[in-house]
Amino acid sequence: MVLVTIVGLYTSRVVLEALGVDDYGIYGVVGGIVGMASFLNSSMAGATSRFITFELGKGNDEKLKCIFSTALIIHFIIALVVVVLAETIGLWFLNNKMVIPADRMLAANVLYQFSVLSVIVGFTQVPYAADIIAHERMNIYAYFEIVNVVLKLVIVYLLLIVPGDRLIFYSALTFAVSVLTAMFYRWYCIRQFHEAHFSTHFDKRAAKEMLTFSGYDLYGNMCVIVKSHGQPIILNLFFGVVANAAASIAATVTGSISGLTTAISQAFRPQIIKQYAAGKLENMVVTMRRSVQFTLLSYSLIAIPFVIETPRIIYLWLGQIPPYSVPFLRIVIAISGISIINTTSNAAIHATGNIKWISFFSGTLFLMCPVLTYLIFRFLDGPVVSGYLVNSAVITIVAISSFFIVKRQIPGFRIAPYTMPIIKSLAVIAVSAFIVWYLSRFLIVMPSYEDVCDFWGSLLICVTVFVECAIILIPLSLFLAFSKGDRTVIINKCKNQLHKLFSKNG
Repeated sequence: MVLVTIVGLYTSRVVLEALGVDDYGIYGVVGGIVGMASFLNSSMAGATSRFITFELGKGNDEKLKCIFSTALIIHFIIALVVVVLAETIGLWFLNNKMVIPADRMLAANVLYQFSVLSVIVGFTQVPYAADIIAHERMNIYAYFEIVNVVLKLVIVYLLLIVPGDRLIFYSALTFAVSVLTAMFYRWYCIRQFHEAHFSTHFDKRAAKEMLTFSGYDLYGNMCVIVKSHGQPIILNLFFGVVANAAASIAATVTGSISGLTTAISQAFRPQIIKQYAAGKLENMVVTMRRSVQFTLLSYSLIAIPFVIETPRIIYLWLGQIPPYSVPFLRIVIAISGISIINTTSNAAIHATGNIKWISFFSGTLFLMCPVLTYLIFRFLDGPVVSGYLVNSAVITIVAISSFFIVKRQIPGFRIAPYTMPIIKSLAVIAVSAFIVWYLSRFLIVMPSYEDVCDFWGSLLICVTVFVECAIILIPLSLFLAFSKGDRTVIINKCKNQLHKLFSKNG
């Protein structure tokens, strides 16, 4: 995942240089139109993952086969629905409402069609990806991501040497990568998991359970998609494609950072569901707490330096600092950090199968984000960051409320023992961020830094801040935030790894 993050940031820089700011913004906003239709897929993805993992926890092989085949058939049906929506409402909106230069409309339409095809491929891939995660084959999942990022490197190379319309060429190659990735998932699952062999048997009862579950999830996911992809469209209406380029940059960086933490939370999620299915509630709560604390620590090790040195990091990454990119990136990084808490709570709620409360409550709040953003831009002439500030407030409310919803769904869940370690972790992160910020401001004014050229000086400063963050945050978290049991496990694990390393070298 570290490799994926580094290569992802590098390829984004080259793509921005190759496409230019306007085409890069078009790529972000046009893809967002199709992405809004993926709320259907998101709902079924959550249901598929939950039911496959739950049946694995129960050890019911026959029910597991029915769940997989039924889920795959449902996803094929959803793909057809999305094609209809995308080729009618979505296509009309692209050509009649979007603010896109007239000479780029043809390229935007070609990009749109490739985006539709990519989303359809993604729909039919969901059961296979869910099966890999449910079986906790996280190494295989990581290998697939590495293959995916290597293919993207090939795309970047071809983008620089092939003549013609680069936006069209880039969208075509991106679609080809999505097809190859889907083929890898299918090949592995069919070879390794007996339930992944497709059959035409459609279990109506299993389908009803999954659709009931996804029906509640549908509203929540729809609202999240409208928030995520609706706000870039609102930015486009008021500030044009330049703001969309900055939003895409912020989304790319946070997506790359979150990729590291997503691997951690995904590793914990199957255990949370399986422990609930087996009735081991105390173990489940411990797993939830560890998930949040480990994920927050991993995220903060990267996020704190990014927030402190945002202009320098963007300069090193892109060779330029596009308008709006610095405030966008800082706020979005903070929002993603808050979302980590909500992600783990959602895993526990999904384990129960009763997601009505979390879907309606959080979904309604998320739906208000683009509405409030539009009103602020339209009537209050608010700053360009208004939408992200609204997101921050809403996600904070949802994260805090999720504790009480978990308590409602799982009466044996105790809020205080779960939240206190998380509060300690947040406090440690805040103190560490202040110390790193103070030290970085002190070091920057040292004469030795002033004599270094811009690029190498910025690189040296950024590396120093990352090292400072690790030296300060890890010990403080280990001794002030984590429990004695967790601390013992971590220290012993590190000792074992060092022993293995020196034994090999010895």
